[in-house]
Amino acid sequence: MTFARKIATGLAASALFVSTAALADYPEKPVKIMVGFSAGGGTDTTARGFASYMHEAPSMNGLPAYIVNLPGASGQKAANAVLEEDADGHTLYMINIGTFIAGELAKGDERPYHIPDDFVNLGCASQLVTSLQVHASNPAQNMEEFIANAKESGEEITWGTSGAATMHATIGHIFFDTHGIKHKKVPFQGGSKARAALVSQSVEAVFGGVNTVVGFEADIRALASAGAERDPMAPDLPTFKEQGTDGIDFTGLMCLFGKNGVPDEVKEDVGAAIGHIAELKGYQRYMSGNDLAAFHTDGETATKAQDTMFNVMGPVVAEIIKNQ
Repeated sequence: MTFARKIATGLAASALFVSTAALADYPEKPVKIMVGFSAGGGTDTTARGFASYMHEAPSMNGLPAYIVNLPGASGQKAANAVLEEDADGHTLYMINIGTFIAGELAKGDERPYHIPDDFVNLGCASQLVTSLQVHASNPAQNMEEFIANAKESGEEITWGTSGAATMHATIGHIFFDTHGIKHKKVPFQGGSKARAALVSQSVEAVFGGVNTVVGFEADIRALASAGAERDPMAPDLPTFKEQGTDGIDFTGLMCLFGKNGVPDEVKEDVGAAIGHIAELKGYQRYMSGNDLAAFHTDGETATKAQDTMFNVMGPVVAEIIKNQ
């Protein structure tokens, strides 16, 4: 073989190696994002908006993401499905940390996983804010009137929520128990189904995301929102605390989780993608149109918030379980 031929062959081999190495970069295929609730709720809405822009993030190799809804057990069915996959970052999980934590705590010693040990928080691009909602025909115009009417009637209030052990459900329990109102929880597989029950007046109230009222204002009235401050997407809606109920001042960052053990490259690439997407005008318009905020919280900061929420919600959920 001539010297020139050897050089050409070596260059071809090098090019093949570089090409193969490039193909091995994360992600190698479309990324699956699991959602543990039915379509139409806050988690699903956020996930679909996020996924539609994922291919635009420079760190994602131009590859898209797609959503798989697997409702059940307040999101735990989908979370377990992620744990059954390889820890290569091609199957991720989106949920708000409040519901993720509440679901685990509600299982006690029978919990199917422990979030800090089995999952890694890759970052967040929104938040879910709980609200107390009633049908538009309900005479209560605010939270105080709702409480007064419930106590005066002395009857059991039937209320719906997106799952048996979600952040919304936890806040609902706190609210009714704090005010000594008899109540019965009806869990649904997602916020959209809880909303449908309220529209049809199958339940008297719903604890669900502020965003689920959008487009249904003729049928649903929100009376109060959770959080230390008013939801920036619903600035006219007073908080529970403003209306005299303490202890419901937490919201849930909406985050992407990977199975613990994902490579550092995946953490960096997905984290960068979350930050990039949160800044996109198209994503921001989409979220605003659905009454959801768009902002970026990095994985490290989100993990600290997650640890704090474990400490805040732990005693609350334990008390709920004891009183059931």
